[in-house]
Amino acid sequence: MPVSEKQKGYARKWDKDNMRTLGTRVRTQDAEDFKAWCAMRGVSTTSEIKRFVMSELEKYNAVMEKQHNDNKSE
Repeated sequence: MPVSEKQKGYARKWDKDNMRTLGTRVRTQDAEDFKAWCAMRGVSTTSEIKRFVMSELEKYNAVMEKQHNDNKSE
């Protein structure tokens, strides 16, 4: 069943309210090398960047949770 225009509108509004785009500039050769590396692994550049961001956020959140728990026990 095709998605209605109304449903698309709801999805666009949700994205606007809840999603953000991260961007960066890198040297041309670095970008080409990264794209080639991703292609070699069979993944998209977007998915690899997102995987990296989420991995780092997990580490950050673990540190913040530990600090919070340490402060509670004092």
